[in-house]
Amino acid sequence: MDNWRDVFGGMLVKVLAEHKEASIGVAGCWAKHINYPVCELDLIVISPKKESCFERRVEGDLIVDVKYVDQTYLSGQFEGELASSLSECIILQDPDLRLASLTSLLRDRSQRIRKNLAASALTNAVSYLGLSKRALKEGYNMSGGFWLLASGYSLLEVLIWRDGDTPRPSHLMSQFRASTSPYKQTLSSLLGLAEATATSLKRRLDFLSRCYEAEALGLLGRCRLESQLPTLATKKALYLLDANMVVDAYLYLGYLIVRVLKEMYKSETISSTKPKPHNFIEDVENRSVLGKGVVKLASFPSQDRALIEDIDKIVVKLAQSI
Repeated sequence: MDNWRDVFGGMLVKVLAEHKEASIGVAGCWAKHINYPVCELDLIVISPKKESCFERRVEGDLIVDVKYVDQTYLSGQFEGELASSLSECIILQDPDLRLASLTSLLRDRSQRIRKNLAASALTNAVSYLGLSKRALKEGYNMSGGFWLLASGYSLLEVLIWRDGDTPRPSHLMSQFRASTSPYKQTLSSLLGLAEATATSLKRRLDFLSRCYEAEALGLLGRCRLESQLPTLATKKALYLLDANMVVDAYLYLGYLIVRVLKEMYKSETISSTKPKPHNFIEDVENRSVLGKGVVKLASFPSQDRALIEDIDKIVVKLAQSI
C-alpha cells in the first residue's frame, strides 16, 4: 500500500509552508492505511488565522481535501464526526501541542462519541423508514424506494459506528463485510446488493452525471454540492470495478445518490416549491428537474413488505442495544 507521504509529498510541502504556525493532521482512510490508490488525502488544519471552511486542492490525479477549523468551531464538535476523525488522525505538525492534546482527549472519549453517532444514525433510519412506509401506502413507489434506501445506509452507519469504526463512503462494503452483526443478510437485501452489476453501476454513474448537467445546476448550487463529485465517483467506481469489487462500487454509488437527493430535498424545502417528503422523488420526476426518466437510473431497491417488517424488528433490537 502506498504511503501518503510519498504520494502527496509535493502538495504536503505546500500546505505545511502556508500554515507554519498551525496544527495539521492526516485523517480519513490514508491515516487508517485502508486507502485505495485513487483516494483523496484528508487534512485537518487547526488555525486561529483562518475561519472554518473546506478546500479541495487538485494537482494532476492527486486530490487533497483540507478541512480548516478554529478553536471556537472545535469547541462545539466534541461529539460529532469531526471528533471521530480527529481521534484517528496522524499528526504532521503541532507547534503548540494543541492537536496532540485534543486527539488524546478524544481517543479517551471515542467509544462514547461513536455510541452517540450510532444513536443519531438510528434516529435517521427510523425517520426515513417512516417516510418510505407512508410513500408506499399512498402509491408513491419511487419515493418509497428512495427513503427505503436512505434508511438502509443509515442502518449501515449504525453497524459501523457500533463496531468502533467510522463510515467511509468508498469503503462501506469492506466495513460491512467486517461487521459481526447478525443483521447483515437483511440489510444486504435492503440495500439491494444483489442488483450490483456493471450495467447497474453505469446507470448510477449516469444518474450522478445528469444531476450535474446544466438543467440542474441552479438547484444543485443551492445544495452546495461538491462540483467534482461525479468525476471522483467515476474514478473510484471504475477502480473498484477493475479490481472486481462490483458490489463495493455499487454500494458506494448508492451512498452518493442518497446524499445528493437528500441535499436536493433540503434545498427545496426552503424554496417556494416545498415538496412533501413522501412523494419527493415523484415530484422531481414530474417536474423534470433532472430530465425525464433520469430518476430511474438511481436503481432504488424493490419494496418488499416482509423485508420492511424485518427491518422494523432490527430497528427495535438496535435501539435496545445502543
